Amino acid sequence: MKHKKKQENKFASISTHFLPIAGIAFVLLCWEIVVPIFSIPTWILPTPSIIVKRMISDQTLLLRNTFVTFLEASIGFSIAIVVSSLIALFLYLSKTLRHVFYPLLIGSQTIPVITVAPLFVLWFGYDLLPKIVIVTLMCFFPICLSFLSGLLQVDPAKVELMKTFSANPIQILWHCSIPSALPSFFSGLKIAATYCITAAVIGEWLGAKAGLGELMRRSMHSYSVDLTFAAIIIVSFLSICLLWLIQYVERKVLFWKEGSL
Repeated sequence: MKHKKKQENKFASISTHFLPIAGIAFVLLCWEIVVPIFSIPTWILPTPSIIVKRMISDQTLLLRNTFVTFLEASIGFSIAIVVSSLIALFLYLSKTLRHVFYPLLIGSQTIPVITVAPLFVLWFGYDLLPKIVIVTLMCFFPICLSFLSGLLQVDPAKVELMKTFSANPIQILWHCSIPSALPSFFSGLKIAATYCITAAVIGEWLGAKAGLGELMRRSMHSYSVDLTFAAIIIVSFLSICLLWLIQYVERKVLFWKEGSL
């Protein structure tokens, strides 16, 4: 019985990893076949093989711009984690602050970041700073809101139990509230991770000296669509890697939580 269950789990694990790869391979194969069949010009839609060749031939250019985008995204994401976590804690600890600033926090999200991004470029120039600000703003809200929601949903019975053991507010926060809110916090991190690289690219698209967004903008204007696709693939790859990293950390931190990704 145990042997049969192990085989079923092994088969399920193989299926989980194989099916997505098979699906991607099927799409790429269809793409490779359809483009020449319908005589689609490569400057409109290049085949995957052409894109791969361009990635190899321009690997130095792509790596240089990838480093810039990754640096902007990682700094902005790190700042967003620290700032949003602190603000969520302050709003949780003070009901007055929560009533005053929570509506402003929600209202701020009605303003698309892309509409104010040109202002950051105007104010801070074409260096890293405006892109870092854009990444921080786009990642701030999901982390802050998820963490705050997790803190507000802590089981009151756990808090009362801590109080019966004469725990002070700091001990309750550190040993009860924060651990209980960590699943929500990591959910916010994973949402923000999907925005992180994209936010940096948006900032670069609007004005930058280097980066994948700037590379995409220049390649589009010169009809180098294969280079544009190469940059898009790298952006997707970076976002997936960042998401996997957060999921890995989540499994290590929330080892006690059943079903954590």
